Amino acid sequence: MALWRSDLRVSWLAQWVSLLLHGVVMLALLLAPWPASLTAVWMLLLTLAVFECVRSQRRISSREGNIALLADRQLQWRDKNWRICGRPWMTRQAILLALRSAKGERERLWLLRDSMAETEWRQLRQQLLMAE
Repeated sequence: MALWRSDLRVSWLAQWVSLLLHGVVMLALLLAPWPASLTAVWMLLLTLAVFECVRSQRRISSREGNIALLADRQLQWRDKNWRICGRPWMTRQAILLALRSAKGERERLWLLRDSMAETEWRQLRQQLLMAE
């Protein structure tokens, strides 16, 4: 039986923060004075920043789907059972969970307030605070 359950949506806040941070890095690369001898390095850094931005947006989108908090600090997500390792880090807008699967895989899962309904957000925070 699940203590808490939700259908995660894409977080607009996470997407905007990611775009903003990557945009600042790209803008700094574009506006910094680069000597002509370092043009190849400049192009490489700019290309890496663009690809990392795309990768970040894909990772944010991949977090969609069903998630359930089970007893004994277990979490069911992406058709796998995960164990919550350590104490979850919580703010008013975000929760960071360190997860480990039975196979030893590790994952850090950011859950943002705008990725679920307000009642689900409150219930999750309450369940995690009670578990501590």
